[in-house]
Amino acid sequence: MMRRLFAALYDTVSRGSEEAGLRQERKQLLADAEGATLEIGAGTGLNLEHYPEAVTRLVLVEPDRHMRRRLGRRLETLGRTAEIVEASVEDLPFPDASFDTVVATYVLCSVPDQERALAEIARVLKPSGRFLFLEHVRSGEAKLAKRQDRIRPLYNLVGCNPNRDTLARIESSTLTVESVRHGEVPKAPKVGRPMIVGMARR
Repeated sequence: MMRRLFAALYDTVSRGSEEAGLRQERKQLLADAEGATLEIGAGTGLNLEHYPEAVTRLVLVEPDRHMRRRLGRRLETLGRTAEIVEASVEDLPFPDASFDTVVATYVLCSVPDQERALAEIARVLKPSGRFLFLEHVRSGEAKLAKRQDRIRPLYNLVGCNPNRDTLARIESSTLTVESVRHGEVPKAPKVGRPMIVGMARR
């Protein structure tokens, strides 16, 4: 019931942040997507309108059936062509070196095992392939980080961990971070504002 409600409300809850600048963040990030592209945790499809013509194949992985239903509807509305696959990022059903680009936006906060997820992302990327990420993360301010720790059980009801040091996990994986920018999710609760946007390569 909780997952169905979360999927139903996701776009509405996100609208303020999207209109205040998050949509532009997505557009700028995805401008670097090209070739065969895999988006993990595609959700309701908020990234779909931003993929450039350089993307020759688009595969959307989404494990939640309620999100997949809304994702399919958005695809039809936009008239885009993409493959929707039911799978988790920790166990991607694709051969090694299948994709030129892998995209994750607000996904690594919710995967059960970040290390395994990042290993799978690296595995399916072609040599020198790009991993484009936009994630809300643990604050560098000690007081806010403690607040994130305290509120994590509440966020966990929808599968989110707002206190993860995701950048450190990416840097400790086999991926090489080439660019990263720290910012804030506009109009988000303070505990969910710290954000990173960047690109890593296999």
